[in-house]
Amino acid sequence: MRHRQIVLLLILGIAFVASCNGAQQNAQQDSAVPATKSDAAGAAADATPIADTAAASRDGSGGQGGNSDAAAPVGSADARLAPEASGGPEAGAADIPAASGPDASDAPAAPLDLAPGADLQIAAPETNSDTAAADRAASLDIAAPDVASELARNDASSDGATASSLLVPVQGALLGAYVDNGIQDQIEATLGRKLAINHNFFAWNLDFTVQAGKDLAANKIPLITWEAWINGVGTPLDDIINGVQDSLIRSRAQSAKALGKPFFLRWGHEMNGNWYPWDGFHNGANQAATTKYISAFRHIHDVFTSAGANNVLWVFSPNCDGVPGDSWNQWANYYPGDNYVDWMGVDGYNWGNVQTTSVWRSFSNIFGPIYSGLAANNKPIIIPETASAEGGGDKAAWISAIVPALKSSFPGIKAMVWFDTNKETDWRFDSSTAAKNASVAMANDPYFNP
Repeated sequence: MRHRQIVLLLILGIAFVASCNGAQQNAQQDSAVPATKSDAAGAAADATPIADTAAASRDGSGGQGGNSDAAAPVGSADARLAPEASGGPEAGAADIPAASGPDASDAPAAPLDLAPGADLQIAAPETNSDTAAADRAASLDIAAPDVASELARNDASSDGATASSLLVPVQGALLGAYVDNGIQDQIEATLGRKLAINHNFFAWNLDFTVQAGKDLAANKIPLITWEAWINGVGTPLDDIINGVQDSLIRSRAQSAKALGKPFFLRWGHEMNGNWYPWDGFHNGANQAATTKYISAFRHIHDVFTSAGANNVLWVFSPNCDGVPGDSWNQWANYYPGDNYVDWMGVDGYNWGNVQTTSVWRSFSNIFGPIYSGLAANNKPIIIPETASAEGGGDKAAWISAIVPALKSSFPGIKAMVWFDTNKETDWRFDSSTAAKNASVAMANDPYFNP
């Protein structure tokens, strides 16, 4: 009997243990499902702010600076792509642990800034380096010709000209010169390279298209500065505005159209100075004078457009400093508008001690104050006139600093033209042996061979 009781107790114990184990397993299985759902819901909730933050960074509403003008670097048309403003790729998402969201490799690439005149800029840590745009494109598996075609497809001027017809280099900047007789052979022999741009000045009544045709035939880009005076006597702006000069303007427009290729036309340059008959100082020295200049610029442009001369690239070109420095004479007051300008321009010289009131100024000091305003118009920038004196400093060092300054501070400057003549002082590339050597090195830097 006792034996049977022991066996029975053993059987009951075994059954009881089995029952407890089964209940525990069922409890574990039942609790596993809601736990997994909870984790998934938490992961989804965590992923949402990451996606939103990344998107905010890409569209400029997040990250350091966002679209704030104050955060944008000097001359930046778009703070989103500036490393100083964006803090690197996908700014704002970088501080969120990777485990709480999708793999970083799934994030969309930063947008490309393909505005005319702007370098190919990627919001990446190396954007501040001196790497050429073509090299950066290659790192993204984008060939330089593809970037050029992208520019041509995406960017158009007011009269339908594409970026390629705007003559904007894909990377670096174009280099040119003004020489006294308009023939660059000697200076090209000195520099050991061909120049891309030939700059010439023409009085109001002279047919500049003849020289432009010669330059185009020689595979050079003409830069024509058309001056509204004849033998030192100014052509009244009122005569231009009221149509008195239309016959002459239309004749130039028709000849320009016949050239069939793009070239730079700079009318009414340095209008914010006090040394030309078309400037504001000689036309009232007040806000009305700036309005008159704009009307004249637009009228000439409209006559060319009506004649079909859409190959003309219009350059608006103030002096780096307004003279006088009154508020009415600020260069922006003369701007004809985006529909009338293809390239922004600016002239600036280092006079050294040539004048009693002049001082030695670096390249960056000359162009830095005006650059941000010019670049804000989101157009390529050209320096139609620049050079340095010898007296008062080291001209060779001044020249050697140009390319580094362009790379680091003035990426929107896409063309520079040297004033190679002995006029007020010896502005020439080779005014001394040291200046010549520095000029040869500068002219042959890859940045000037886009």
